[in-house]
Amino acid sequence: MITTVTFNPAVDKTAQVETLVTGGLNRLQNVRQDAGGKGINVSKTLKAIGVPSRATGFLAGNAGQFIRERLTDLGIAHDFVEIRGNTRTNLKVLDAAMTLTELNEAGPACSADDIRRLEETLAAAEGILVLSGNVGPGVPEDIYRRLTETAQRRGLQVILDADGGLFREGIQAGPDVIKPNRFELSQYFGMPEETLDTDKMISLARQLMEAGTRLVVISMGEDGSLFVTADRALVLPALKIPFQSAVGAGDAMVAGLACSLEQGLDLEQTAVLAVALSAGACMTEGTQPADAVTVEDLKVQVTWEEA
Repeated sequence: MITTVTFNPAVDKTAQVETLVTGGLNRLQNVRQDAGGKGINVSKTLKAIGVPSRATGFLAGNAGQFIRERLTDLGIAHDFVEIRGNTRTNLKVLDAAMTLTELNEAGPACSADDIRRLEETLAAAEGILVLSGNVGPGVPEDIYRRLTETAQRRGLQVILDADGGLFREGIQAGPDVIKPNRFELSQYFGMPEETLDTDKMISLARQLMEAGTRLVVISMGEDGSLFVTADRALVLPALKIPFQSAVGAGDAMVAGLACSLEQGLDLEQTAVLAVALSAGACMTEGTQPADAVTVEDLKVQVTWEEA
């Protein structure tokens, strides 16, 4: 079973404008609301391709209830810890050029008791644990490291998708798979992003494996992605698709990685599935995943080369 953890879920409200006017009136079009947050997006993608998962984390207030109801409607198993306050709402606005502007709330604060209750919930997790996204106020930066260490002692495989201090702390526990993007990689190593060519990124990825990580996946937007193990590296160009929004594309890729771990796929199969799911997410509005038929069509378009 795959368990996804979302510390700071959100009601994702997405909308479009012709031109975003700073300091002026903007009339939103095509407004939609989705249950969001990185782990939840992973579970939604897995559901779309017929892979069950359990979503957990923190929810609060009326917005949290909206997310629970939406996940139930989607047929996604969930077991969230209720906390005080109200789950955040994030506004994501796309203009006619598909430039994304995000207005994200901080989210409700979590207490030490809230974290303890979540850890108790995670004691039932088996198989694969997905730790992804930011955390709300009150959650310590070492939380992903602690959860990874606990999960590994219980024989789980862990996927980490985080940035900043959460990433820095989390990788010390050697999660099985990590998915930084190129900018996050440059931040961690203190290097200008433009200096990171393929060979350099492969070298840096292998440095990240020193604590026990087996696969590093570096997403590079329009430049594609890079899948690195201790002895191999695959470069995959981005697919040419009818683009709608990049919102949720990274989460869809993580879903592919989780599915691949569960099914024991090889590196090429893993890369193909992850890239197809990510591209499919870019073809939908909001944080909707692509359907299974679209993903299968995209998989045959994926190409790679050894680096």
